[in-house]
Amino acid sequence: MKKPLLLVFYVLLMFSVGWSQNIPPLERKVSVSFQGIQIESALSRLSQAGGFTFSYSPSILNSNQLVSREYTEKSVREILNGFFGESILVKGKGNYIILNKAPTPTKKEIVNNTITISGYITNGNTGEKISEVSVYNKKSLTAAITDQFGFFKITLDNPDQEAELHFSKRSFLDTLIVLGSDVPFINMVMFPETPLIAIVEPIKDTVEVITGPIAVRPPVVRPEPTSSNKRTFREFLQEEIFSKNIFSKKRGDVNVTNIKDPIYRDFQVSFVPFVGTNHKLSGNVINGYSLNILGGYSMGTTKAEFGGLFNIDRGDVSYAQFAGLFNTVGGKTYGGQFAGLGNLTRKRVEGGQFAGLFNANLDSVNAGQFAGLFNVNGRASEGAQVAGLFNVQPSYYKGAQVAGLFNVATHQMYGTQVAGLVNYAHNIHGGQIGLINYADSIRGVPLGLMSIVSKGYHKIEFSADELFYINAAFRTGVRQFYNILQAGMKPESFDGSTNPGSLNPDQENIWTFGYGVGTAPRLTKWLYLNVDLTANHVNKGSFTNSISLLNKMYLGFDFQVAKKFSITAGATLNGYLSDPSYGDNPTLFTDFTPTIIKSHSFTNGNELKMWWGGKVGIRFL
Repeated sequence: MKKPLLLVFYVLLMFSVGWSQNIPPLERKVSVSFQGIQIESALSRLSQAGGFTFSYSPSILNSNQLVSREYTEKSVREILNGFFGESILVKGKGNYIILNKAPTPTKKEIVNNTITISGYITNGNTGEKISEVSVYNKKSLTAAITDQFGFFKITLDNPDQEAELHFSKRSFLDTLIVLGSDVPFINMVMFPETPLIAIVEPIKDTVEVITGPIAVRPPVVRPEPTSSNKRTFREFLQEEIFSKNIFSKKRGDVNVTNIKDPIYRDFQVSFVPFVGTNHKLSGNVINGYSLNILGGYSMGTTKAEFGGLFNIDRGDVSYAQFAGLFNTVGGKTYGGQFAGLGNLTRKRVEGGQFAGLFNANLDSVNAGQFAGLFNVNGRASEGAQVAGLFNVQPSYYKGAQVAGLFNVATHQMYGTQVAGLVNYAHNIHGGQIGLINYADSIRGVPLGLMSIVSKGYHKIEFSADELFYINAAFRTGVRQFYNILQAGMKPESFDGSTNPGSLNPDQENIWTFGYGVGTAPRLTKWLYLNVDLTANHVNKGSFTNSISLLNKMYLGFDFQVAKKFSITAGATLNGYLSDPSYGDNPTLFTDFTPTIIKSHSFTNGNELKMWWGGKVGIRFL
C-alpha cells in the first residue's frame, strides 16, 4: 500500500509545482524570514522559496544592506519593494526576475515631478486580489487597470499635494486616497457593494417585485413568449449595435464599465479612440468641444464634435456633430448631425440629421431627416423624412415622407407621403402621392395609378352603354378620388346581310380595356354623384395594333339601394381617336349609330369623333 500512496503524493507534488510555475515569479506568494542577513543572501533565500532565478549585477546592490524581516504569504513583488523601494527596477521574464538600477530621472520627469505608484488591490471580504479595477486620476486623466493578480502601476506627472487616486470596480464601493509625499507602493482594500434585498412573489399571471426596504413596484403582467427569431428594428439596433459595444474587448471599455461618475473636459483631441488627450478614460469623459483626427470615443459632447472618419458617444450630444463616415450616439441628440455615410442614435433626436446614406434611430426624432438611401426610426417622431430610396416609421409620425422608392408608416400618421413607387400607411391623416398607395384608413386623398384603402371606397361594377353591352370595372380608393380598372365587350354574333338570325363564326369580337379616375361626392344619405374620366383601348379580335382610343367623361348618379348594392345611371361624352388609314380598325357602330357632334382630323392623320351616350349599371361592395 505504501507504493500507491507515494505515487499519489508524487503526482500531487508535481501538479502543485507545475501549477506554481505557471504563475509569474513576481506574483508567487512565499513565506520567508530574514534575520539580519546581507541582501545577496536574502535574494538567494527568496529565489529558493519562490522557485525562480534572479538575474542582476552585484554592483547595483549595497553589500552593506542587512535584511531583518518576516513575510507570510506575500508576493515576491511586495517583498522586493520592501527591499529596494524605487531604487531598483524589477522585471519578470520567464522564470527569471531581472534587477536593474533605476535610471536617473530625465529632465522632463524632474520638471514634471513625475511619480510612479504601484500596488495591489484586495477584496476586503475574501482577501482575494481583484482584477480589472480602474485606477485613475481625474485631473490628469491618467489611468491603469489591475491585472489578473490585482497589481497596478500608474505614473502621474506633477501631482499636487492633494492629488487623488480613485479606485473603481463594478459591484464594489468606489474608493479614493489622497497621495502623500512618499507613496510608491499601495496595498488597497476594496469592499463589495451591499446588494438590495429583492423579494419575488408570484401571484397567478403577475409578478410583484419589492426592491429595497421601501421601494415597491406594482404587479407587472408577464408578456407573451415571443419567437427568438423575430426582432423588431429597435431590438436589432439595441442588441447588435449598442449592447455589443465595439470596444468590448478593449482595455478602455473596462473603465467604462467600472467608473460610474462622468468626468468633464472643455476640449479634447484624439487620433483614434483611447489615443488622445483623454487617454484610456475617453469613454468616461464628457467634452465641451471634441476633435477626432480619425475617430473618437467619449461619454458625450456638450457643444460640438468633429471627426475625420467617425464619432462614437456613449451618452448625450449637443449641438453639432460632423463626421466623414458616421456618428453614433448612445444617449440623446440635441442639434444637427452630419455624416458622409450615416447617423445612428439610441435615444431621442431633437434636431436635424443629414447623411449620405442613412439615418437610423432606436428612439424618436423631432426635426428633419435627410439621407441618400433611407431613414428609419424606432418610435414616435415628428418632422420631415427625405430619402433617395425609402423611409420607415414603425410608430406614430407627424410630418412628410418623401422617397424615391417607398414610404412606410405602420401606425398613425399625420402628414403626406410622396414616393416614386409605393406608399404604405396604417392610419393616415393626410395625402399619399405615388404609383401605388395603400392604407388601412385615410382622412385625405391618395393620388396614384392604384390606391387601395382597406376602410375606403371599393366597388365592383357591371354596366352597359350604347357601344359595349358587357362591361366590368373595379373602383378603389376613396370617394373623393378613386382609380378605375375596366374592360368591356361587344359580341358581333349576327350577320344580317346574308342570313339574318344565323351565327357568323368568321366575325371577330370587339373588346376594350382601360383605366380611369373619378370622384363620388355625397348628395344625400342614399344618393351620390359620379364624375369619371376613363380611357380605353378598343380592339378587334386579339389586339388592334393601332391607335384606337375611346375616351369617356361620365356624369351620373349612384343610388344606394342596400348597404353593399347600388344602381348607377348617367350620360357620357365620348371621344374616339383612331387612324382611318389602318386597314383593320374595329367597327364601333353596328347596332346603333349615334349623332356625331364633333369630328376633327389632325395633321398626323388621326381622326377624332365625339358623341353623346349613356350608361346604366349595378355595383356591389
